[in-house]
Amino acid sequence: MESFLDSMRYAHLAIYAIVFIVSLIKFPLYKNSALKVLPIILFFTLLTESLGWYIVNEYGPPNAIVYNIYYFFYFSLFYYVFLKTIDDKKFKLYIKCGIAVFWLFYASDWVFTDFIGSGFLSSYMAGAGILVFCIILYYINILQSSRVLVIKNDLLFWVSVGLFLFYIGYIPIKIIRSWFYKPDSFFEILLVIQFSLIIIMYLFFLTGFLWMKRRS
Repeated sequence: MESFLDSMRYAHLAIYAIVFIVSLIKFPLYKNSALKVLPIILFFTLLTESLGWYIVNEYGPPNAIVYNIYYFFYFSLFYYVFLKTIDDKKFKLYIKCGIAVFWLFYASDWVFTDFIGSGFLSSYMAGAGILVFCIILYYINILQSSRVLVIKNDLLFWVSVGLFLFYIGYIPIKIIRSWFYKPDSFFEILLVIQFSLIIIMYLFFLTGFLWMKRRS
C-alpha cells in the first residue's frame, strides 16, 4: 500500500504541475476576468504541497504551518473570484459576510491554536463550507442569466464543478482524519480517496482550460 500511496502522491503533484502550465498557456483568454488570480492559486497549491511533502520526508511531521498559511490565501482568492463574477447584489453581500466569518475563524485559530504543530481545522472547515456556499450561489446566478447558454465554454463553471465535487467528498474525510486518526489500512484508504478526489478536481480544471473561450 505504501508504494501505491507514493505513486498517488507523485500523480497528484504531476497533475498540479500540468494544470498550472496549461493555465499559463491559456492566460491571455482570461487575463481580464476575475480568474486572472487562478494561476497564483494553482502555483501556490503546487508549492505548498511540494514543500509540505518535503518537510515530512526530510524532517518528519508536523508540517502544519505550511498549510495554515496556505489556507488563508487559497480561500480568500477563490472568494475574490466569486465575488467579482457574481452580479447579484444580494449574493455579493452573502459572500462578503462569508469572507468575514472565515477571517474571524482564521484569526481565532492564530490566537488559540498552535500554528506550527497543529492544523487550523476550524478555519479549514469554515473556509471549505463557505467556498461550497459561494459555488452554489454562482450556479444559481448563472441559471438566472444568459451565461447558462454557453456554460460549456465557461472556465469558472468547470473549476466550480471540480471544487464542489472535491469538497463534498473531502470534508467528511477531513473530519474523520482529524478527530479519529490512527495509522491503519482504513485511513490509508481514505488517503487514496483524497488523492483521487484531487485528481478528479484537476481534471475538471483541465477540461475548463481546454474548452474555454475568451472572457472579459
